[in-house]
Amino acid sequence: MTGEIITEIIIAIPLLLVIAAQCYLIHDLSEKWDAKEKDLLNRILAKNYETFVQGEAVMREPPKPLTPEEIYEQQIERGIPV
Repeated sequence: MTGEIITEIIIAIPLLLVIAAQCYLIHDLSEKWDAKEKDLLNRILAKNYETFVQGEAVMREPPKPLTPEEIYEQQIERGIPV
């Protein structure tokens, strides 16, 4: 009777250790994924913010003819492309 209990305890301990290791890995991977997702969202928002603001301004104002200087300024690449 006591031999069976000891055997069950010996079997249960490694199983509990494996479960604990898997919980730790899932938690660690979840944190890394969240950090990566946050970084990617920040990059997307930073890259498209200027386009978003220009689009809002276009919707508020009627179109006007552009001078050659304004056309040149719009065509200049701003920032580092990602």
